[in-house]
Order: sequence, then C-alpha cells, then structure tokens
Amino acid sequence: MTLILGSFKPEVEPALEEMEVLERGRVVKRYYQRGLIGRNEVVVTFGFIGKVEASLVTQAFLDRFKIDRVFLTGVAGALVDSVHVGDVVVGDCYVEHDFETMMGDTGITLAGSLELLEKLNRYFDTKPLVGKIASGDTFVSDFAKRRELSKRIGAICFDLDSAAVAKVCQENDREFLSLKVIVESLEGCTEEELRKNYEKHSFLANLLLVNAMKSLVF
Repeated sequence: MTLILGSFKPEVEPALEEMEVLERGRVVKRYYQRGLIGRNEVVVTFGFIGKVEASLVTQAFLDRFKIDRVFLTGVAGALVDSVHVGDVVVGDCYVEHDFETMMGDTGITLAGSLELLEKLNRYFDTKPLVGKIASGDTFVSDFAKRRELSKRIGAICFDLDSAAVAKVCQENDREFLSLKVIVESLEGCTEEELRKNYEKHSFLANLLLVNAMKSLVF
C-alpha cells in the first residue's frame, strides 16, 4: 500500500479527486481517504506543519495501515539559480538544515529511494529536477542565508518536512520520496506573489505523481 502525504489539502487534491474511494476516516484527527489510483491501493492524508507534526502523522499512518512506500508532495523554496517557480523537485536525499548538536554536528543526510524514482521516471509526464532537499522548522527568508545554506549542505531547495518524514520512513524500513513544487525563487517574493504562486502551483507535484501511478503498478 502507498501513503501519500501533504501539509495542506491543495497539495494532495489530485490524489483525492482521482481516487476510487473505498474508505474515509480519521487518524490522529487527520482526515484520510483510502482507495485505488490505477491499480495501486493508496491512503492519502494532509494537515500538518513542521517536522514534529510531519513525523507524528507519518508514524501514525504507518502504525494504522500496512504501508510499503511513502510519498510526500507539496511546496518548497529554491536555494539555487537553476531552480525556478513551477519546477518540481524530487529529493534523492534529505537533511535537517536547522539541526546542530553541542559539538557542532549537523543533521545526517538521509537517502531517498532511487528504486522508486527509477520506476516513476518511466511514467512521469515531464521529468522533474532531482537533488537534495533541506528541511527545517525555520523558514529561510533571507537571500544571503539561502545562498549560505545551499553552499553549506548542497541542497537545491528547502521545505518544512521532507527530512522528518524521511527519518520516520528510514526507521520503519519503508521506501520514501518527496516531490515538491517550487513556489518561491532564490531571490524571494512578496507575500502576495507567494500566495498566488501557491494557488497556481501547489498541486503540481501531486498531479505528476498521480498521473504516473495511473500507469505504474508498484
């Protein structure tokens, strides 16, 4: 079974709409739908912000259902010039950019499932960008900090949750990939521009995944 996660409903809307629904319910107060996309049994849920909530929700659904693989879809901000608004990024690895021990150690880089990526690549409508995703509970709004973050850890975009979900999946021996659409460029944007970008693009990573799953059988 496949688990598809999103922070907010628009980020998983294609999966909710395309699913042949078998069950609806709630786990840890989060609404979910279970059903079929193509010939794949899928559970879709949303409703969390940040690493703690993302970890909580992921573990709760792994405990409730017999999940084999996890996809996180949603939005991210660019950390390099070559990543633009509307691009979809698939993480081949993930790291917490705001984690540091008393000894100055930073977060461990967690690998995404290259096997899942290889399977999906055969069916993607358009090829996404692939690279490291940095996650943290602090939104990186300053241009200089974004440049420094990219240089320090080699990430091409940042979000609030990918590394957390990757860690939960690693500890539970589940395959994981995060697919994020860029809604803010490296230079940043106004609050109004960010809102418009979210409304226009937030569902695109999920749509790319759902269209592939209509043909792909895991």
